[in-house]
Amino acid sequence: MKIVHVYKDFDPPIHGGMERHIALLCHFQKQWCDVEALVCSRRLRSRRVVHDGVPVTFVGEWGRFQSAPASPLFPLYMRRSRADVMVVHSPNPTAELGWLMSRPRGALVVRYQSDVVRQAAAMRLYRPFLMRFLANAAMILPTSEHYVASSPVLQRFADKCRVTPLGIVADEYAAPDADQIEAVHARHGAPFVFFCGVHRYYKGLPWLIRAAARIQAPVVIAGDGPERENNQALAASLGLDVAFPGRLSHELLRAYLHACAVFVFPSVERSEAFGLSVLEAHACGAPVVATRLGTGVEYVNEDGKTGLNVPPRDADALAEAVNRLLADASLRQSMGAYARERVRTHFDAESLARQEYELYQQAMRCD
Repeated sequence: MKIVHVYKDFDPPIHGGMERHIALLCHFQKQWCDVEALVCSRRLRSRRVVHDGVPVTFVGEWGRFQSAPASPLFPLYMRRSRADVMVVHSPNPTAELGWLMSRPRGALVVRYQSDVVRQAAAMRLYRPFLMRFLANAAMILPTSEHYVASSPVLQRFADKCRVTPLGIVADEYAAPDADQIEAVHARHGAPFVFFCGVHRYYKGLPWLIRAAARIQAPVVIAGDGPERENNQALAASLGLDVAFPGRLSHELLRAYLHACAVFVFPSVERSEAFGLSVLEAHACGAPVVATRLGTGVEYVNEDGKTGLNVPPRDADALAEAVNRLLADASLRQSMGAYARERVRTHFDAESLARQEYELYQQAMRCD
């Protein structure tokens, strides 16, 4: 069976949560089938490389509009792929329209990551195409029951949905040596509160920055992205000593996650459909304060068990929950231990890749 995963980007060279997830699916599924990836190149020329034993085709593009690549040749490459199962990771207008134009052979499986939130005006025009695309899917794979229940799009296709969570490789987050943790504590103090991720509009970092005035420990906000300068400017305007160490290597991220007392995930929009960063924190034994969005975040962060969930856009509630955990070391330890074990039993990337592969087999038989 030949599987082709279709998305905008791939890891490497783009180091994002979804890109990493797709790379892991390819890595594990190549044990059981012929697997490839089809993405856009972020440059005019197309190219084909082999990464970790997986062929990856980067199709030339002219640029991006509202994060969607303009790639005129993408439908042609989709049609030429000869996939038995084509897995389109959505939202992804380039691939969705490309599929409708090219109608490639094989079963269509849609890995539904989130609703379109920010581009609401464009979505009114695009919605008929999206619904037609989803109607042609043999199967739709959302990441949580929470998202199926709260998504007006998925509710139309509930009979096609098969919930399959995202996963990580827990061993990649094993504890670093004590010297690395001590170095992080020497830089930021102990205990400290931590966030790491791409600085995007839906991450809710302005609310964490405002909460920092009341949080009873240093706040560290790592990562980079389009909102980073605005976030730093907000902290400066409020006179807050929030640390912004920038993008971290995996080794440094692991050290920070093991060194922090609490990880905070203050997202404010449904674009935050799952929360891979929460799983990474849990793998390191860190309890998490997250927000209630009606998405998979509440499934990933079990309120009262792996951390605490609070309303979005509420700096006071965020600070109160963080301070509650800061004040109770035994609660942090018990939540962290439960969270670490839950990652291994519920969110193991290889096990979930196998589960997803078996769903592809079902989709192929039903097509």
